Amino acid sequence: MHELGIAKDFWKIIKQTAEENKLNRIDKIVIVLGEASGIEEDFVRHSLKDHVLPGTIAEKAKLIFEKTKLEGFCGDCREKISKEKMKNLSCPNCKSLNIEIASGKEMYVKNIQGE
Repeated sequence: MHELGIAKDFWKIIKQTAEENKLNRIDKIVIVLGEASGIEEDFVRHSLKDHVLPGTIAEKAKLIFEKTKLEGFCGDCREKISKEKMKNLSCPNCKSLNIEIASGKEMYVKNIQGE
């Protein structure tokens, strides 16, 4: 379950940001997970709520997860390709197999709020 390790990494960032902003309590944490990140939101939520945040200044924080959609583009004709059009793993415009991921692999702490 690598989500626990990822949750611990998120906590390091959250804690450092809280210290830099002199927060005594964290009320809300917003985390971005891309559709193609390979990370399961439920496992990260469980890891944070049950294993990482208890006993910390973020123990009662509301966790919000935002998903970024998987999108790509053709490395040859530069056509933007939505997830729905990527089914054949080729560019719907020029049929090239040179497809690159433009978004959807992200995973990061977007923002924290507290006092």
